[in-house]
Amino acid sequence: MGSITKTVRLGGSSPQSIEDAISGILGRAAETLEEIKSFKVIGVEGEVDRSGAPSEYTVTLDIRFVVKESAAEHG
Repeated sequence: MGSITKTVRLGGSSPQSIEDAISGILGRAAETLEEIKSFKVIGVEGEVDRSGAPSEYTVTLDIRFVVKESAAEHG
């Protein structure tokens, strides 16, 4: 049987850029999820300061990772 994957939806933000928000979400997810295989951007939002410039980028991702085969693999 092939591997089984699970998808979780996570969100995060950055004042720098959309890419920085994505990197932050994936970096944090990698601290607790093993074998992350892919991500999909579900949504992008932002806040604007008084001058009309973007001040915060918020991203929502679906992150797909491999489910462990057995309890013994969990350590």
